[in-house]
Order: sequence, then C-alpha cells, then structure tokens
Amino acid sequence: MDRSSSSSSSDQDWISKLPNDVLLMILSGLCTKEAIRTSVLSKRWEHVWKHVSHLEFDKPKILSSTELCDDEPNPDDTLITKIIIKHLGQLESCVLNYSSSQGRTGILGIWIQIFTSVKHTRVLTLNRHYDDCGKLFEFPADSFSHPSLASLSLSTYTFTSSHPFRNCSNLRTLKLVSIDATNVEVFNTLLLSCPSLEVLVLKIRCFYNTGVDPFYPGSPGPLKIENNKLKLVHVLLKRNIGGLEVSSASLEILVVEETCFGKEGFFLSSPKLQFTKNFWVPGRRFAPHISYNISEEEKSIVHEEFMNNMISGELCELIGDVHKSMSVNIDLMSRTEVERLRQVLRLWICEMLVLEIILRYDNNKNGPNESWEKEKKLWEEDNDNNNVVAFPDAKFRVKALWMPNFSGSEEEFAFASCLIKHGTVVDKVMIKTSVFTASKKLEVEAAVDKLRALQTEEDQLKIKCY
Repeated sequence: MDRSSSSSSSDQDWISKLPNDVLLMILSGLCTKEAIRTSVLSKRWEHVWKHVSHLEFDKPKILSSTELCDDEPNPDDTLITKIIIKHLGQLESCVLNYSSSQGRTGILGIWIQIFTSVKHTRVLTLNRHYDDCGKLFEFPADSFSHPSLASLSLSTYTFTSSHPFRNCSNLRTLKLVSIDATNVEVFNTLLLSCPSLEVLVLKIRCFYNTGVDPFYPGSPGPLKIENNKLKLVHVLLKRNIGGLEVSSASLEILVVEETCFGKEGFFLSSPKLQFTKNFWVPGRRFAPHISYNISEEEKSIVHEEFMNNMISGELCELIGDVHKSMSVNIDLMSRTEVERLRQVLRLWICEMLVLEIILRYDNNKNGPNESWEKEKKLWEEDNDNNNVVAFPDAKFRVKALWMPNFSGSEEEFAFASCLIKHGTVVDKVMIKTSVFTASKKLEVEAAVDKLRALQTEEDQLKIKCY
C-alpha cells in the first residue's frame, strides 16, 4: 500500500500544476518553435504558449523560382498566419524573419497591422531575406504609427517614399539596416516624421544622386538628423549621400562607421559630445569613430543599448578592425563612469587606432583632490578579487592615447600611469600643453616628465606634448 502510494506520488506531474505565470517563465527560455511544441505534452499545456510575450519566427527555407509560382502563396505564410491568429493577448516583442518571396499576396501588411493594432507589440523586428522570387515590397502608409509601437528594426528593404513612417511620434528606437532608398530626401523626410526618437541606427544607401546641394550642383545632399531627444546615433552611409548633419542637445553617443563623403560634408552640433580628433586621417578617406559622453546616471538606457549593440554584433566589424578610434568624455572620479568605460573597452577585439580621453569634473561634487583618497585607483581594481590589474584588462591595446586637457592632477597622473605601466598604449601618448598659461604649462610638463620616468629602456612608447 505504501509502495503504491509512493509510486503514485513520484509519477505526478508537478510542473503542470504550477500557475500559468510560472509556466510562461519556463517557456520564455525556449524559442517560439519549441514553446509551441509543448502544447502536445498534455491538456494543461495545450494553450500556455499562446500567452507568451515574445514571438520569433526563424528564417524560412529559401525557395527557388521553380518551386514557387507567382499565383501561389508561400507555404510558410500560412503557418505564420496561423500562429499569429492563435496567439492570445498582447506581445512585448516580435521578430519576424521571412524570405522576399513571402508576403507577396499582401499578407505582410496584414501581419504588421495585427502586430501593432491587435497585439500592441512594443518592439518589432522585421528581417527580410532575399531569394529568387523576391520582388520590391512597398509598406502601406502609416504602417508603424500605432501608439504602442516604441521600437522598430527593419532589415533589407527599399523605400521609394517616407509614407510608411508618417505620424511616427510613437517611436523611441529606430534601426534601419541594409536599407535602400531612391534618394537621401526619403530618409530626411522619414526622420522628420519620428520626432520622439532616442536611439537611431542607420546603415543605408541611395540609388540616385538628387543634386540638391546648391554649393555643389549635381552632388547629393546631406543626411540631416535633427532631433533634440536623440541620445544615440549610429550611422553607416554608403552611396549617394553627400554629407552628414547631426544636431541634438541630448546626444551622448555618436558612432560613424562608414561614410561616402569628405570631411567638408560633416557637421555636428551637440554640446555633450566633445572631441578634437579628425575622423578623416591621412592615407584613409575615413576612420570609423565612436564618440561617447559617459553618463553617471544610475540606469543609463543609452549605455545598455550601446553595449547590447556591441555584444549582438551590430558593432562587431567596428570593434574588430585596427583602423578604428574612440573619443570619451569622462569624470575619472566617478566609479560608475569608469566602470562603463571599462565595459566598453573590454569588448574591443583588436588593437584600437586612437583613444582620446577628455576629462571633466562635476562642479556639484567635491573637488578632485578632496574625494581622491576615497576613489583612489578605482580603474586598477579587479571587482572580483580586489587585485591591481591593467585597465580595462590585460588584453586591450591602443596605438595612440590623446589627452587634450590633461592637467597633471594626482588622479589624472595615476590614470595615465596605469595605462603606461601595463603596456596598454603601444606607440605614443599625446598631451596638449599649448592651451595653458606659462606657469601651468611648466606644471603639466613636469607631470609628463614623471610619466616618461615610468618607462624602461626597452619601451618603444613615445610621450609627447603638443
């Protein structure tokens, strides 16, 4: 009797007795395909997947033109539609990977309408994959203007107008990757229709040269990004874009990965971003560059987005090439800011070309010397074992370090010393002294001499003033 009772107890399905909220947490760790498969486990599981907050449709099998006729629907369309209809409730996010042969009967427009107007999806990602049957798809007007949609990512589309983005004041994040347009004015009008953007990623090109620049007749006009709410802008501009004009009072991160124009085509108006280095370096048309004004605020959505882009691969090529540079505006007395710089530099794959450190201090805090003992050498701390280590780690290397406002203070000297002692800087350290008064210049030059004294005879590093 006892054995039977014990056996019966061990055979019970305790997981299925858990509340729906717990089961949904379990399903959240599965891909959509696997989550749907749980519906066959038992009657209890049959409808649980229909309440998940995230759906992701995998890249479908690529069909050839001989497998699919123009008047036949793609078989994957039916499956996707069935899943969308069966899902109950709202969606926090959705990722749709589909081939260009899909949605040719207008079903893609219906999916988008369901995602936004019915499911109230907050984060929507549409990735289009080309196959032999692909045709140009035109999004309907006002496709992305539903108030619930806050983040939109599109990959591999062509726009002939900005009509799909009319009235898009709802969007906070917009990512357009591998996107073509007939001309740059399509993108300019599109951006004007999204006045609430805080994060903008553009990897774009244009088919035609509009010739709208009055100073250079026949040349393409510039891409104009004018939005005081923008905090992060990342651009890769490939063809028929005559310049880049960025204006934002809130901008904290600017990533310029590639351009198709010269130095004269670049204009930036952003009080938070400071840098002195030229993106266009001798021997190269353009050197990809990151400018980052590191914030001390406790929760920085911009920093999280930037780190996610680096980890997910959106910045993979940028951080994996030696011909890349970075300018950072930072308060060395802020533990939060130093830690954020450490996180970014640790993800760098190859040797960086140039790192420019522009120093600042918060006037509302104690002066740097007063709080120095409390925060001393925080950039040399190992958070796990409290050991002294290289900053950001033993692997990171940069060819040249520029410090245009190095004043020779104790904390600045200690920071530069850390980078020199651990071999982090490979070729040269450049410290600007020409802006100081004669007495201050002598003080800074004395600090520079102390930095030189840290070197061994084998060191090839050059420490210069300019």
